[in-house]
Amino acid sequence: MKERSTLWCRVVFVVMVAWALLVSGCSSGGGSSSGFLPQGEIVNVTVLQTTDMHATISGVGFFNDYTPDTTGDDFVLGGWARIATKINEIRDGRRAAGAVVFLVDSGDYNMGTVYDMLWQTNAALRFIQKMEYDVITLGNHEFDYGPQKLATMIDGARNSQDGFTVPIVATNAVFDGANDLEDLVDDGAIINDYYVLTHTSGLKVGVIGLMGKTADDYAPNAWPVTFKSDYENADVLEFIQEKVDALRNIEGVHLVIALSHSGVIDPNGNPQGDDIILAENITGIDIIASGHEHVTTNAVIPVVNGSHTTYIICAGANATNLAQLDFRVNMKTKQLAGVPTLTNHPIDDDIAGDPEINTMVGDMNDEIDTMLTSLGVSLSDVVATSELNLSYPGMAMEFGLGNLLADALRYAGTEATEPTIGAFANGVIRGGFFQQQDIAFADLFAVVPLGITTDDNQDPLLPGYPLLKVYLNGNEVWDICKFDVSIMGAQSTNPQYISYFFSISGLQCTYNYLTGAVLSADHYAWDDYTCTGGTTPIPQGTATLYPVIVDKYTVDMLLTPSIQGLLAFLGITLQPKLDDGTPINAGNLLAARLDREPGTPGVQEYYAWSAALKFFTDPAPGLGETIPVVPYNLSVGQRLVFQ
Repeated sequence: MKERSTLWCRVVFVVMVAWALLVSGCSSGGGSSSGFLPQGEIVNVTVLQTTDMHATISGVGFFNDYTPDTTGDDFVLGGWARIATKINEIRDGRRAAGAVVFLVDSGDYNMGTVYDMLWQTNAALRFIQKMEYDVITLGNHEFDYGPQKLATMIDGARNSQDGFTVPIVATNAVFDGANDLEDLVDDGAIINDYYVLTHTSGLKVGVIGLMGKTADDYAPNAWPVTFKSDYENADVLEFIQEKVDALRNIEGVHLVIALSHSGVIDPNGNPQGDDIILAENITGIDIIASGHEHVTTNAVIPVVNGSHTTYIICAGANATNLAQLDFRVNMKTKQLAGVPTLTNHPIDDDIAGDPEINTMVGDMNDEIDTMLTSLGVSLSDVVATSELNLSYPGMAMEFGLGNLLADALRYAGTEATEPTIGAFANGVIRGGFFQQQDIAFADLFAVVPLGITTDDNQDPLLPGYPLLKVYLNGNEVWDICKFDVSIMGAQSTNPQYISYFFSISGLQCTYNYLTGAVLSADHYAWDDYTCTGGTTPIPQGTATLYPVIVDKYTVDMLLTPSIQGLLAFLGITLQPKLDDGTPINAGNLLAARLDREPGTPGVQEYYAWSAALKFFTDPAPGLGETIPVVPYNLSVGQRLVFQ
């Protein structure tokens, strides 16, 4: 009896100890991560990564086709309710298996869809809070509206019903002069240094948040914020290495993760890009969770730097994939125990959306519909049907979608009897339309979603670059032709200039195919909005000014020293003017805004999406809710004609 009693006591003691370990292992010492207390020196870790989600809350596809409550009945990819289901499934499963789980994002969660209309309370950050991310960083598109409005976004999320407490780590950002963001750094909402996640198991994970040079170059509105982004610059490398060394030697972390909005090019072939350069030059980063280039790594990319190996992953873009990285950490040596394993989880209609996130998205849709009341439209309203496929070809060339958008700008800004030109740059096109697509307003907006005004008196204050009516003389109109022809000729060796190419409306350029010389510039009749009729020559000279409808982003870029230098190199002069001939500069640019309601006090701004809405829905000479095959099915150039 004594032996049996002693054995029973031992069993009870072991069970009690195991239960104590179980309970202690299920609480979180950093962020929302938790798991069982590990046995021995090895800890199993799972990192779940999203990146470049771009507010694709209702997925990538037709807005009215998205059915997150059911499965097997749509072709929409992604959708945040669906990715929420997958995140919860994997996080719960890995924790039950004893792993420590971290959920991270590598930036650009904003900008790209109609949900950007909620920028003041920030739909993306509200989702990130609801899903209990552990840590995130900033991407270049977080700065699209400028530092002050970025601060408004973060503050709006913090003051929303659920609040916002997820650490935003921006290690290599310099916020000097951006007072509102500096206040958020002082409050601890933005970590302008490294960050340490401490788990109840004792695991300490050091996190740095980085923006690479390529992404930095695509953040023109970030000023006065700057970034130590050139990973080939000795001072920048010294700065980052000091942060990693401090995490290793002062904080005593077991693992270092870089949330890097820098990017990998050709990740599944010959990997290159800023994050490869980072890994080759910095010692001590274990994992780089990469973003910016919108590519998915099929397997981890190992980069050997001396005795250390850094592993790079990227989840892709638009919440169409969730990256799961599983690995083991030796708590004693503070090294990875083996090569991490990457599993990609496609997000599609096989996954039912999380009910709580579905409800949240429904509430967001209602908020936006209320904002759109004054425009007489809702998110799901069908504004047109397309009779053909229209997409952006990724090249400098005349194409149907570009012509359509340029026509829309010209339609919105032309005054009776006044020949007018519309010009729309490749770089602000973000999508397209499909044959027989019933285009919802949300679908239209997603094609041209970028930017916001600097006039905070607009009510409601909606996204979009304001449209401007500027004036060019005859010589400069000819130079528009020369610019496009030059970009077409140089694109194979200088692909960075493709985004500057103008689609044009109301103007026909004829050029010599062999020499690139512009032979003529002709305008269409003022009311020939689809450019299918005859033309009239535009004489060279400076005496006559011709109105051009263009967005503010294009004029902003046109006035930069880099673009002016390019124009000078090409022998081109483009100086936008007000209607009285005054040269436009940053100080008087808003005086050129196109007014949607001239009879209403103040300026009611037009944006590319609101111009397209008007062009698509107006009866003739608008499109009458049908995008026709002719003239947008281009087989040969109609507005850029070679001889």
